[in-house]
Amino acid sequence: MCGIAGLVGRLEPDAPIVLARMTTALRHRGPDDEGYLLAAAGAVRRYRGHDTVPGVSDPPLPASAPEGTRVAFGHRRLSIIDLSPGGHGPMGTRDGRLWITYNGEIFNYVELREELRGRGHAFQTTSDTEVLLAAYAEWGEDALPRLNGMFAFALYDARERSVLCVRDRFGVKPFHYRAEDGRFAFASEIKALFAHPRAACRPDEAAVCGFLVAGALDESDRTFFEGVRSLPGGHCLRVDEEGRIAVRRWYELPSPPAHPGTAEEFRGLLEDAVRVRLRSDVDVGTCLSGGLDSSSIVALTARLRGPEAAGAHRSFSVVYPEPALDEGVHIAAVVASTGVRGERTTPTAAELARDLSALVRSQDEPFPSA
Repeated sequence: MCGIAGLVGRLEPDAPIVLARMTTALRHRGPDDEGYLLAAAGAVRRYRGHDTVPGVSDPPLPASAPEGTRVAFGHRRLSIIDLSPGGHGPMGTRDGRLWITYNGEIFNYVELREELRGRGHAFQTTSDTEVLLAAYAEWGEDALPRLNGMFAFALYDARERSVLCVRDRFGVKPFHYRAEDGRFAFASEIKALFAHPRAACRPDEAAVCGFLVAGALDESDRTFFEGVRSLPGGHCLRVDEEGRIAVRRWYELPSPPAHPGTAEEFRGLLEDAVRVRLRSDVDVGTCLSGGLDSSSIVALTARLRGPEAAGAHRSFSVVYPEPALDEGVHIAAVVASTGVRGERTTPTAAELARDLSALVRSQDEPFPSA
């Protein structure tokens, strides 16, 4: 999980200060690193922040934007793949044309990297971010269907002088934005948009009414805040330096096949999905409820990692003292069978009351249970 934020269009001189506030509001999403980008007349310059990692030699973010600045990106990094300063963001291509601030993970980045090497691309890091940049340089927007992953990103093309914003097929990673008066702002979380001093925080009365009266959560691009939109899953948005936007769908759910697949085919797909999600330079854990889905994932994880590594893999479970709610016996059976390290917790009403304010602030909006 990383935090991304940005401004595009007719920016005020204090844009760097505004951008830093927006990005700081996302620090909890990316405590490991911090970076910024400002682009004026297609010329791009990176800057550092207070939490920028050692080894990055960018100058400090200025208080005033260079004349003609039309694009500003902020990035908070949670390091998962390539923990070195080479994974610092925003990241650009070596020719300086493409620049990206990106949240998520491209699970098939290893295979894409090898394919792109065959097409003449060279890589300086082991980061999936660099692979994503190379994929766009090679295929443009046609790269999107090739990505197997969960992602939200904004990519600035200094030659085309426009920003492409993309959200993964099913909207796993968040992307919120505001667009008005030739100014476009985006962020991973709504609260970051309201770090902008000229963003009025008002409720979207239709969304609030639908929730309070009918218990409905609007599944369109609307949010609970007036003027704030959520880029739908499977959609992308292009915004030019004048703040003009165009949204399109890039992914359509395919029609069901004429003949259902076999159990062996399903097993192969599930095993491959688990395998690519284990690619990480930090520990990977698994939620375990004791149900069929999570138990299958934990079992496959243990098998793929082998008996020695399985003992270091941790599963995380919620258990309850009430027999009607507790699935602890099923959880214990999976842990015993796979050899993973089972971690358990039991939430209480007192903890909910204590953490409720933090929960509301973290979520920004009402959300459904799993």
